[in-house]
Amino acid sequence: MLNKIVEALNGRSDLSGWTVRHLRSRGAQVYAVPGQIESQRLVNVEQYRIDVLCQTSDPEGKPAVGSGDITVLPGEDIKAAVEKAVLTAGLVANPVHTLPAPAPLPDVPLLDADLQKDPSAVTKDMMEHIQAAASKNRGIHLTAAECFGEIHTTHLINSRGIDAEQDATQIHVEFVLHGRRGENDVETFTEMDRRRVADFRLQDEIEQRTRHTLDLFETAAPPSWQGPVVLRNEVLATFIAGDNLQGSVLQTLGSAGSKYAKISPWEIGKSIFRSDVKGDPLTVWANRCMPFGTASNRFDEEGLPAQRVELIHGNELAAFAANQCYADYLNLPATGAFGGVELPPGQTAASALLAEPYVEIIQFSWFNPDTITGDFATEIRLGYLVQNGKRKPFRGGQLVGNYLDALADVRWSAETGFFGSYLGPHTARFNDLKIVA
Repeated sequence: MLNKIVEALNGRSDLSGWTVRHLRSRGAQVYAVPGQIESQRLVNVEQYRIDVLCQTSDPEGKPAVGSGDITVLPGEDIKAAVEKAVLTAGLVANPVHTLPAPAPLPDVPLLDADLQKDPSAVTKDMMEHIQAAASKNRGIHLTAAECFGEIHTTHLINSRGIDAEQDATQIHVEFVLHGRRGENDVETFTEMDRRRVADFRLQDEIEQRTRHTLDLFETAAPPSWQGPVVLRNEVLATFIAGDNLQGSVLQTLGSAGSKYAKISPWEIGKSIFRSDVKGDPLTVWANRCMPFGTASNRFDEEGLPAQRVELIHGNELAAFAANQCYADYLNLPATGAFGGVELPPGQTAASALLAEPYVEIIQFSWFNPDTITGDFATEIRLGYLVQNGKRKPFRGGQLVGNYLDALADVRWSAETGFFGSYLGPHTARFNDLKIVA
């Protein structure tokens, strides 16, 4: 069917360009309830996504380009689908831009070989490991868990001659731990995404989440606090790189699209900060070449090859992440999709960053800063006030501040970790953040 779509697109004289992606995914899903696996199922999905460009005119009659897209399932009417995409494109008048041309593609590790070979066996084995690890503490019970393992195959062809393929695995795990003491119930929810099983460290993760769940029985009211706040591991990764629902502030302000829309105030060669930097200097890479990164690939949705782009160097903007359209508009190199976030190691041992007093936040309800201003006020599900040799758990209250101001006054650990979409220091001490009770 892919060949028929390409043939149909080549047969249109009214198109100035087109891209078609043949997307296939197969995998296994396992669901568990207390004491047993509730269900297993295999999943297979196949679709074709078509993007077209048409020559149009702007209100002043100057040359413009319109874009339209549509998703086609196997067996659907190709001619009718393309016609709908072209009709949409004809209603749009954007400045003229091009599509990517063929270029060498890097080899980026994206596959868990065992999952690719037998997704059912791998996902079931992961679930059994989760159940076994959770059963070791009688005070806490696994009430629900899910494990999805998928293999994604992408074949991309465009009108400029790109013809590229890639395979990648994706694994999603989530589980709920529950405890009861008398009339008091507590629970924690955890979800993680990786490309390979080895990067989950399920035993350590469940042991840690078990301790956090038990500590919820002892939580006090949130403190009124202004001073050092420590983030580690997964919660630090979310702070830096965002999550599946919302990208990060770095991704928004470092985007050429945001610059073109006059949303981003950043300028190449100038500091990204609005005040003096009191902490460690900031260097950031937007990295689609990160081995097994959840945002990594050999090529993106346009067909642009993966790159490791130095976004920020020593507090100054070094480049924008630009797709082909905005690269053309701003006369920038086309880097493609943003990818994951990489930071270099810091200069301080993680243990030194835990000098008392400080607050450590273990989990937010949802860290969702304004991705343009960087302002945030986000609820705390679990945190610890650490002072006088004691580690007192609390829940509630809000962490309040500004994302960029926080990054201008932070110290990074020399020790690093990999967390799916983030590679860099696993501990950060933000020197001046506020908690509002």
